[in-house]
Amino acid sequence: MDAPSDRMAAVLLGTLIALTIIGSSAVAVAIPVVRDEFGLTVSDAAWIFSVFSLCFAVATATFGRLADRVGLRRPLVVGIGLMATGSVIVGVAPSFPVLITGRVVQGIGAGAVPVLVNAIVAQRWTGPDRAEVFGALLAVVAVVSGSGPVIGGAIEALLGWRWVFALPAAGVLLIVPIAGLAPSDRRPGRFDVAGAVATATVVAGLLALLQAPTAGAQIGVAGGGLLLVGVPATALLIRARPDGFLPRRVIGNPQLMVPAVAAFALLASYFAMLLAAPELLAATRGWSPLQIGAALLPAALAGAVASRIAGRLGPRLGRFRTAAIAASVTLACVAVAAFAPTQVVAIVIAMAGASVGFGASQAVLVDHVTIAAPVDIRGAALGVFNLITFVGGSVGPAIIGGLSGITGLPTAIAAVVVGPLAAVVLLRRTPEAAPALSTR
Repeated sequence: MDAPSDRMAAVLLGTLIALTIIGSSAVAVAIPVVRDEFGLTVSDAAWIFSVFSLCFAVATATFGRLADRVGLRRPLVVGIGLMATGSVIVGVAPSFPVLITGRVVQGIGAGAVPVLVNAIVAQRWTGPDRAEVFGALLAVVAVVSGSGPVIGGAIEALLGWRWVFALPAAGVLLIVPIAGLAPSDRRPGRFDVAGAVATATVVAGLLALLQAPTAGAQIGVAGGGLLLVGVPATALLIRARPDGFLPRRVIGNPQLMVPAVAAFALLASYFAMLLAAPELLAATRGWSPLQIGAALLPAALAGAVASRIAGRLGPRLGRFRTAAIAASVTLACVAVAAFAPTQVVAIVIAMAGASVGFGASQAVLVDHVTIAAPVDIRGAALGVFNLITFVGGSVGPAIIGGLSGITGLPTAIAAVVVGPLAAVVLLRRTPEAAPALSTR
């Protein structure tokens, strides 16, 4: 089979990423129905998001490292297969434990997609063309993620909640055309299982600790224990295995870590608002999921447009500078919702600002990582970038969920503002390295 054209390749890759996003953004509107069917508490239902986010985050780095060893094609096919399998398990789950098992498998498979798609783009395109493709992909991400409540609400209304969770299984239809885009070059080396386990322990501990205010003291103690074990173990493994799961050349390189931390903060803000905005609109206006989704569509469009513009501006204006501007927009707009949480316009502005910050910054920061990372660790660098970024996607909602029950939703939103503020400071204080680093 002939390889698809560049335009068609970008469409296929964007569609695949969109299916993974639906696994997190579209399911929110179906949660109340799931709670009723299985008799769950709010804390129980939170794990539907948490286990997916945890597995997604760790899988990004895992598949990135595997791609460095066995090429992109095999990990991508395995990841899509796992995502589809998990989606089907959730779709037919007769009980809550089976549903959670499906979400674990779904999250692991979905986590393979962003890092491997980014690596395909990095190898297939160069220069301004690559920046534009990244911008196009992030436009798809912004639109699908922002309109997730509409997609989920429509599917739930027509077919039921199980189909909302099962939709990512359609990814299997893309395996054949996309596999042809993915190189299968092998490199010598071994996969660092211990490093992956230690990293997963740290992420699990962090999520448990953040959810402790609503999930209970036992969860908090468990989270603290995981961190006490995982953090020292991870640090020791980075020191003992410089080329392990978290390579020292990646962790110790500010040109790779500053973009990751900034992306973490901005995705945390975006996912926090993706949770908070529907909650505010439902509580203050009594709107249905479809009404809420329609109100948030302008925010999705703003993120899509911003990602395309940033993809073009980044190489000329500077990628860090472009991302800092996007983070400033998020900072200002999210603050509006914290101070005017009952106003529809304020809520939509906050969602739009968070969408702009996420879409625009990702378009340029991912491109920067592909330039700054040496070729032999590019897959690992993208994996670590996505690991840190998508941990932010679980931390943001955890902050909203953990604080809103204690301080109220407006104060919880105000706490989220710290993230984009830190991103602005980091990006403005760190000089952007020359693109020549990619050829080292």
